[in-house]
Amino acid sequence: MTDLSLEQAVRSALRHEPFLDSERIVVTVSAGVAKLAGEVETRTQKLAARYRAQCVSGVSEVLDELDVRTPHRIEQRVDDIETGVMNALFWDAAVPTERISAKCEKGWVTLTGEVERPYQRTSAEADARKIRGVIGVTNEIKVSPCAAARATRGGVIATKGVGAPAL
Repeated sequence: MTDLSLEQAVRSALRHEPFLDSERIVVTVSAGVAKLAGEVETRTQKLAARYRAQCVSGVSEVLDELDVRTPHRIEQRVDDIETGVMNALFWDAAVPTERISAKCEKGWVTLTGEVERPYQRTSAEADARKIRGVIGVTNEIKVSPCAAARATRGGVIATKGVGAPAL
């Protein structure tokens, strides 16, 4: 497949992503390496564009040079973003909201706190990334070493429930 046909295939894939404005993304391909440049409104859109480009048969690598730029009409105050993140965490049953805090500076959210399980840390970050106005997330949430030690005994993961050994 030629670079030109590969470039057209990547553009087509981006046009089929329903929440992307593919007109704001410049695609170039050289030796099977697709380069994405331009602007998107959210980090989620940036990840979706990169994923769509990677899925095109013949693309060996994707260079992501997309900028996340929230349009002026929807720029949000820091307080609004922090509140949005905390609300998203509250509605996620996997995340112990009372042990996590979020701070925002120029669209960049920093999550801090401590959880018992790694999936809770991952879920909190995923929730924060979905909030409008968030450009990026720094996840400083710690996984409690005490909880991890209690969860494993002798190399076997112990769970509460029927048939599980008592802790």
